[in-house]
Amino acid sequence: MATPELNRNFASAVGADGLPVYAPAYIMVGGRLKLHPTVEDYAAHNPPCWPVLANAAPSDAPSGYHYEFRSYEFSEGAFRRAYALVQDPLPPPRRWSRLSIKTALAQAGMLASARAYLSAVEIATGYTAWEALTDCDYIEEGYPTAERWSEILDGAASALGKTRADIDAFLAQIPTEGAV
Repeated sequence: MATPELNRNFASAVGADGLPVYAPAYIMVGGRLKLHPTVEDYAAHNPPCWPVLANAAPSDAPSGYHYEFRSYEFSEGAFRRAYALVQDPLPPPRRWSRLSIKTALAQAGMLASARAYLSAVEIATGYTAWEALTDCDYIEEGYPTAERWSEILDGAASALGKTRADIDAFLAQIPTEGAV
């Protein structure tokens, strides 16, 4: 059976999915098929159909948030889009190749100090951070946990005679790898 044509400018209700239940494109008015129903024709239809408005999302989202479409709501004689304020997603963790990190450390004159520090830090029992740097394909920000990552960087700052801000700035200037 063919699906009846719909007029997506009018609806009779909002379905369980939050989307409009669109009006038929053609309706019977006074016992006659009307091919171009008016607003008044749709309002008198059974069930009544009301305009569907494609209102834009609000533009006043605070920093770090945005509006997302959630559903349609009926208000003031029309179906309007309803939006929810949601937090922006966190950016993916940065990744650096071991070559880019070691090269940047060497260029900054910090390779030997970094090797000494990372050789004394275990990321698992009997497995040093320096061995991990030598073994891994890449270094991912926040590994193995955000807390442990922060501890290692704080320790690196102390061992290298730098501030944590210096270490963060150093990492920021190293080219990152694309996420897999």
